[in-house]
Amino acid sequence: MSESIRIAHITDTHLGFRALSKSDPETGRNQRTVDFEKALERAIDDILSHDVDAIIHAGDVFHHTRPTWQTLRHFIQQFRRLEKAGIPTLVIAGNHDTPRIRTGGSAYSVLELALPEIRFVAEYEDIHEVGLFPDLNLHVHAIPHGALTNDDPVMPYLLSGKRNVLVCHGMVPGILDPGVSAEPGERVLNTSLLTPDFDYIALGHYHLHMEAVTKGWYAGSTERTGWGDRDCSPGYCIVQLDSPGDLPRVEHIDLPARPMIDLKPVYGDGLRGRDIADKVLQQLRTLDAPDAMARIAIRNTDRSDRREAESILKRECSEYVWHLFIASERSILDTNETETERSGEFPDLRQLFATFVESRKGTHFNDEFATEFLERGDRALSDALLAQEAPAPEEDAVS
Repeated sequence: MSESIRIAHITDTHLGFRALSKSDPETGRNQRTVDFEKALERAIDDILSHDVDAIIHAGDVFHHTRPTWQTLRHFIQQFRRLEKAGIPTLVIAGNHDTPRIRTGGSAYSVLELALPEIRFVAEYEDIHEVGLFPDLNLHVHAIPHGALTNDDPVMPYLLSGKRNVLVCHGMVPGILDPGVSAEPGERVLNTSLLTPDFDYIALGHYHLHMEAVTKGWYAGSTERTGWGDRDCSPGYCIVQLDSPGDLPRVEHIDLPARPMIDLKPVYGDGLRGRDIADKVLQQLRTLDAPDAMARIAIRNTDRSDRREAESILKRECSEYVWHLFIASERSILDTNETETERSGEFPDLRQLFATFVESRKGTHFNDEFATEFLERGDRALSDALLAQEAPAPEEDAVS
């Protein structure tokens, strides 16, 4: 047995993410979609430079269960580099890339054919993988999101004398502040599963890098999906495992990503639209961040003056930042943002529906009805939104 091994722990790459309806000047595709593809490519470049012994992707490879051809092509291109390098790689499915309907099929069934040397775990059962790592004395208990949706809870399983690693995708209890709504489809992990008897627990789902439980780490996302990720440091982890039972040594590798910057609120008391816009532009000039997304709250402003300021800023801000998001009057920048604030587009209907159901529990709905109502309603909304978001032929074409 080697004295120590190094594992690259990557997660939440969210390929296929779209927002803001801004186009990449080179490809004509959605710029945020391209941002996420470049983030994965940077991560693979960096992993290949670090001489790791194994790679684990802890879920949410894709942002949607039905990724476009272009998205699939990019993933195959990048992970084929890992195949050619001969690095054993295991990937589990997260909640974003697990179909709501079990019989609906999965993109992973195609990826298994395209990347035969990569181990995909994407169905509804957990697996114990040893054969992928024959020379590393490594046992991985891999739990895809689907396995967490079964009636019977998954129990931790370790092999004596091996380096034992658990990989799963979900929320560790106690991470989010009380009252914060869960993401639809999210699974809260059973604490009995997260036993410190594992040598390392590779977690996916939460985009902020952190040690969530003893020996259990979120690697964080490779790009920021929205303003809720403003304080994230995109990247991945390199984990060094010594002898079984030793504490893991975890290093987070920060990687470049599109910046997100909050500006100081502008108070428009008694100011006209042009004056308000000039106050915002004055802040933008000092940023020196033309590739950034910036956000600002305009407060205490007459509606007509606010609209005039917004119109001016829409025309003039592009000289200083890539995108400026003007928060609504009701939003408070130090609270959890809605999906409207994250993407700058329409509200996330699934999140609104989940919040509605949660607010009725215990008063209008009992727990059993609320759970069934949420699952059926979320599934219907998800199917409708996916159908609406189906890419145009030219967007999905392989270049």
